[in-house]
Amino acid sequence: MQRSIFTERNYLTYLCGSLFSTQGLWIQRMTLGWMMWDQTHSESWLGLLAFLMFFPSIVLSPLFGVMVDRIDRRQAAVITSIVLGLLSLLLSLLVWQQLADEKMLLFFSFAIGVANSAYQSIRLSLVPELVSELNMPKAVAINAILYNTSRFIGPVMAGYLIKYQGNDMALAVVAASYLPLTLVLLLLKLDNFQRSAGSKQFTFFMDVKAGLNYALSSDLILRLLLLIAVSAVFGRGLLEILPAAVDILYSRGVEALAWMNSAAGVGAIIAGFLLSFFSAAYLITAMQIAAIVSGILLVIFSYISSFELGLVIIGALSFCATVCGVTTQSLIQVSVTSAFRGRVMSLWGAINIGGGALGGLLFGVFTEYMGYPFTLVTMGGICVVIAYVATRGIRLPITFNQPKLN
Repeated sequence: MQRSIFTERNYLTYLCGSLFSTQGLWIQRMTLGWMMWDQTHSESWLGLLAFLMFFPSIVLSPLFGVMVDRIDRRQAAVITSIVLGLLSLLLSLLVWQQLADEKMLLFFSFAIGVANSAYQSIRLSLVPELVSELNMPKAVAINAILYNTSRFIGPVMAGYLIKYQGNDMALAVVAASYLPLTLVLLLLKLDNFQRSAGSKQFTFFMDVKAGLNYALSSDLILRLLLLIAVSAVFGRGLLEILPAAVDILYSRGVEALAWMNSAAGVGAIIAGFLLSFFSAAYLITAMQIAAIVSGILLVIFSYISSFELGLVIIGALSFCATVCGVTTQSLIQVSVTSAFRGRVMSLWGAINIGGGALGGLLFGVFTEYMGYPFTLVTMGGICVVIAYVATRGIRLPITFNQPKLN
């Protein structure tokens, strides 16, 4: 008989800490962005801030993936959460003393990006140790719900704190949000860390190569990585250029952009909520449909002139992107052996984050020079073809078909 996700004590304990740190993440992003804009009123500086915050995840994920497979993951998570809290606290003190100029903000943005990159690799490898295999899809879906819900709550809290308490207090709240996460990580009861055989010597390039070879040698993992790349580049690419799309396609301003972002958030939350109730046997089907429908939605969007219908399309596109993200992550988590989990999941994370950035760049360049109709139809058609090829004949991991007894 399968255990309920709500009986997974370790996972629920971890979730309680994540409730606070995830809100802190969005408060931090909004506060840093607002401070940079307030100081420079430059889109270039603002873009550079965002770039430095996300770029480390793309470049450093392979390194952290190797390290995660060699170290005690809980201890590493504790250290990383403490570092993230201290960075926010130090920046809060500098802002309080009016010592944080735009260059200082860039430095802290990069440092926070590096620490978040490390924590992402650790988290992706730690969660499978907190929950049973059969409950893995539900755990990933719940994480998606938590993350996307915080997209609403975190910025609202940040707006209140910035307006009434100041930037320094907003960053102090971010620092405090990592305390519950650190405490619950210390409370987790996990098996003693066992270093994998033959891994006493740290050889970075050989370990990265071994991780890549492992992923490439598995037909299932290779297909799943290809699928998340397609979803990130084509499915989420349009979401990255919404400010331009709202202005050019609908001639509307920031209020319409807020509605579009809200629609994307709602679609992601609904997807996570539904997947938390899905049986693992339906994951493959949901993934196949979502990947192909993403491309179809892009084509439909090119023919939509109504803003209200556009909201529905954006919400549905975000829904499909979330389904692809949750299902690919879940299936890879249960398909990879523990010795390679850090490296393979870091590769998934790098493709997921980097794909969205690449998709935004492609959509931006093509829509500027080729127009929206051509770009959307072309990108949508490519998405459908690659998604169909990647999912054709894909098989569910056998472990999902073998119920475990308590």
